[in-house]
Amino acid sequence: MFHRLAFPLLYFLAPRLLPKAMKFARLVWRLTFDKRVSIFLRALVPIALLYVISPYDILKDRIPIIGRFDDLIILGLASLFLTKLAPPNVVDEHMDRVPESNRPEDKDPEKVVDGSSRLIDDE
Repeated sequence: MFHRLAFPLLYFLAPRLLPKAMKFARLVWRLTFDKRVSIFLRALVPIALLYVISPYDILKDRIPIIGRFDDLIILGLASLFLTKLAPPNVVDEHMDRVPESNRPEDKDPEKVVDGSSRLIDDE
């Protein structure tokens, strides 16, 4: 019964979500190996991966919903903390975003006067 709903929903949402998920995974991978990010933040994802593959769980699988998905929740939180707490300029660099400029000529080019000058020596 569930697969009748899941597969069409997956085919419908996959083209929209897959490129964003791949971009996010690439960002997490790059931030994990970037030396400009704190070692404590970079250690979050490998520790979460070790928790996912380990046979021990914090929440037992007998707890109805959370017990089954606690591995994915821990991995997702580790990835989220890494991307949100990393320096913004490093995240922007890895996401290929151009930072906003504070120069007045970039904000309002109509108010900038362009000209040239020369020095005249009176002596």
